[in-house]
Amino acid sequence: MEEKLPDKKAAALKAALELISEQGFHGTPMSQIAQRANVGVGTIYRYFSGKEDLINALYIDVKSRLARYTLHNYAESMAVHESFILLLRNIVDYFRANPQELLFMEQYANSPLITADSHEEGLRMFEPVTNMFKRAREENLLKELPMEMLSTLAYGATISLVKLCLSGEVKFEEATLDAGVDAIWDAIKK
Repeated sequence: MEEKLPDKKAAALKAALELISEQGFHGTPMSQIAQRANVGVGTIYRYFSGKEDLINALYIDVKSRLARYTLHNYAESMAVHESFILLLRNIVDYFRANPQELLFMEQYANSPLITADSHEEGLRMFEPVTNMFKRAREENLLKELPMEMLSTLAYGATISLVKLCLSGEVKFEEATLDAGVDAIWDAIKK
């Protein structure tokens, strides 16, 4: 069952996401987050020990929503290719619907502000995706490259596809997006 955040904590996380996506970490004081969340600064400090703690909580919050959406309709019994297409297409759809979260993750996923514990928790959330890549390797479906490289190539291409969609320069039919995701599979398969 999904944990229900207290309204004020959720408001602070939402405000932080909006402001940090617009202004960055250093350009967003806690007082501004409190004002946008319509809570007192002291209330924020009840939930977070400081701005770095808030960033880590926001990272886990965003990562958990992304993981839930990415894994929607996924079953480990699915064929690898079918799994890959579903998982990457879910990522595309999620970030198209949540561009602020994409901006946040782009800025902070590899930031020194995110603690090792937060990174580990984020990885645990995506363990089924990691297992799908391992299964693809065991079935001899992937190019002979390190797993980290293969997953980075796939994720990077997926994020680039999302950014192209969000740019508004080109409107893609759903079938074209599906073909784009399949092309990403073609880039890493044998």
